[in-house]
Amino acid sequence: MRDTSVLEQERLKIEAEIDRWLPDPGDYPETIHEAIRYSVVGGGKRLRPIMAVAATRALELDPSVMMRCASAVEYVHCCSLVLDDLPSMDDASVRRGRPTTHRAFGVATAILAADALLMHAFKLVADNGVEVGADGENMAAAIRDLATAVGSYGMVGGQHVDLETASGKSIDPETLEYIQTRKTGSLFVVAATVAGTLLGAPPNRLEALRSYAMKLGFGYQIVDDILDATGDPRTVGKDLGKDGKKATFVTLHGVESARTAASELLEAANTALDGFPGDVSLLRAIADHCLTRNS
Repeated sequence: MRDTSVLEQERLKIEAEIDRWLPDPGDYPETIHEAIRYSVVGGGKRLRPIMAVAATRALELDPSVMMRCASAVEYVHCCSLVLDDLPSMDDASVRRGRPTTHRAFGVATAILAADALLMHAFKLVADNGVEVGADGENMAAAIRDLATAVGSYGMVGGQHVDLETASGKSIDPETLEYIQTRKTGSLFVVAATVAGTLLGAPPNRLEALRSYAMKLGFGYQIVDDILDATGDPRTVGKDLGKDGKKATFVTLHGVESARTAASELLEAANTALDGFPGDVSLLRAIADHCLTRNS
């Protein structure tokens, strides 16, 4: 297992950038901006923005000019967490060791905060494209990829099918894979490719990054299922057992089979990085962390 302190060092670096692009606390209207900040700061592993930085290094590009994009994918992720926690979704009370956004600010403000985060993410990608002089085709492709990852062919579609299984009805393994690759994998793919897309990286390299991120995302979600079934809420930092009535990899295949599948997926993710021209050590550290994490 690679040293997870490397990820912690990268997380500390990225925190300032994530905070940098958020509204100032005193900006009017204060309450919505406070809710936006609450939804983003104060916790989180920041794997998606770290992945954006790591993928840029793997492509031998300069990650320092792509920090808006790195922050944007984290804003989308935080938006999805706010929505997932709502009473109409998972009805969660705790996220990252403290009250969920809707518990702290009310449901209406939480929804508006999620909406604002999503729109701000698109703005950051567009601003980053302008900053680096991306041509129109690359700019459109990056924004298209983010929109597709979020929408009904990505996160929204995966979440919708997931909700349909909440009644406990049986689903087949293909449907479960659809849910988990869309709910989690879609945004990991954008995190791994958005910088390269804006900067015109070779198509074969972008495809290899997509393969890495999709496999990692599926494996990450399987580990989430394992933690929901076997983890300690004090360590994980959120409500557990919420998936008991839904079809998950664990309910379909059992804990041991889930562990085996996650290990195989994350090994395949590492294999997709073979032959890259730049430094892939951070991408490999992310994959290893996703397999061994306890939160």
